[in-house]
Amino acid sequence: MTISDIATLVCTKMGRTDSDTLSVAKSLLKRRYQMIYDSALWAESLATVSKAVVAGDPDVTLDGNPDVYYAPNQYVSGSNAPRLEIPISVRFIVTAETDGIELVPSDWWTFFQIDPNILTNDSSHRARPTRFIHLPRVNTGSATPARIRLVPSPDTDGTVYVLGKLKWAEPADSDTPTINGIENTLLAMCEADMLERHRQYGKAQIKMNEAGVLLTQMREAHKNQFASETVIIPWGASDSRSELGF
Repeated sequence: MTISDIATLVCTKMGRTDSDTLSVAKSLLKRRYQMIYDSALWAESLATVSKAVVAGDPDVTLDGNPDVYYAPNQYVSGSNAPRLEIPISVRFIVTAETDGIELVPSDWWTFFQIDPNILTNDSSHRARPTRFIHLPRVNTGSATPARIRLVPSPDTDGTVYVLGKLKWAEPADSDTPTINGIENTLLAMCEADMLERHRQYGKAQIKMNEAGVLLTQMREAHKNQFASETVIIPWGASDSRSELGF
């Protein structure tokens, strides 16, 4: 179902199908869609971006075109697709080599606790990067690409390959939501918002409770039905058993 289809169905259930009501429903629907999009790392929100790295320059702006991504229908190529907003996983590969190393995400406090000098960008401290830090995004108008700092500063040229979350992109009315199974949740949320708009607060609360259940079911479907790798974490003998209930 497209954004327009969902809004039309909600307005039909409300018994109000005039153009003004339909326009309001579409606007509310898109805001709810953005709320759900921002709430989790949905598989459909992820993308990969690569960027060349120059020796001695640890700061990398991830403004390249997404290589693999899902986006609303009007974004038909990487050049006009949304930019990467949240880096999740980073791999650094030295130029002319075929294998690389996955960098560990870290924060500023980690390095100040271990060795603040590792952040120094001079020849005596440069080496193959092993970690990365999130940097504030740069405002370049409509695009605000993510940035990372490689630690330590690279001593050789290379390329970073980044898996991350794309910035939210406003869908057109004719677009189909890209998150799998989101339609029923959006229907319930939009109907709740429309009921609230008409001051039917009791009914709106009931509908929003239904939307919460549908959202939980959608999260479970994404977790259980999508391809994933199962990891078994050993439980150490020194760990507290209270968390297991005995």
